[in-house]
Amino acid sequence: MSDEFENFRVSDEDGVRHVVIDSTSKMNAMNRTMIDELTDIFVQLEDDRPRCLVLTGSDGVFCAGGDVLDLGSADAATPARGFRKGAAVLHDAMLHLHQAEVPVVTGINGPAVGAGFSLAIAGDYTIASEDAYFQYGYPRIGMTGDGGSTFYLPRTVNRREAKRLVLLNEQVSAAEAAERGLATEAVPEDEFDDRLDEVVGRIAEGPTVALGRTMRLLDESYANDMPTQLAHETQGMADCAQTDDHLEGITAFAQKRDPEFEGE
Repeated sequence: MSDEFENFRVSDEDGVRHVVIDSTSKMNAMNRTMIDELTDIFVQLEDDRPRCLVLTGSDGVFCAGGDVLDLGSADAATPARGFRKGAAVLHDAMLHLHQAEVPVVTGINGPAVGAGFSLAIAGDYTIASEDAYFQYGYPRIGMTGDGGSTFYLPRTVNRREAKRLVLLNEQVSAAEAAERGLATEAVPEDEFDDRLDEVVGRIAEGPTVALGRTMRLLDESYANDMPTQLAHETQGMADCAQTDDHLEGITAFAQKRDPEFEGE
């Protein structure tokens, strides 16, 4: 995928799609153009099927929320219009990310606030640099959450913890985020890039069709009753049975060697 965006640097390497937030707004804030571009990036995942998506920020910042002056309406009579449109487009992007069934690693290299918080916790595996922090952020501007934050947050931490994070709007350090379940792990700043590459590489070497489908099954399990979830598991097994990676896995098992998956 060519790097053709104003607010992101996008590149592919060894089957991994690297997306770096590099917003034209301060602190990598999310502006209108950025939301449109994010939608394009996530829509393309379904066509290109990279083996893994890694999302991180530039210049020591992940994403410090929405650019409220850009997203809001200057017309006092219609203050909701800009936010409604921005949220609708962002939510379309997040739905495409969910539907793509591509394993997602988020590398939190700095503040992840508001919409940045939402993107951070949408990762299947979240690595935080020790100088990063997480903050729900929306209460500061008198807003509810968007970007899937109210979907992912109670699924990432428990209900009580989710409500605490919203009500107190605390800044949560990387170490605390790992302890409280917002991040998978926290690493020293000087080890962040190497650890991110290590995790991404290990995931990308796996049976990523099966892994991506499993991530979706896990996310959707909270909303399903047992018969529905079992039906989805059955369909997942049937779909994965037709992949080259399943054949390779079975062949490698029979030959007593490590499998070499291709993500197909």
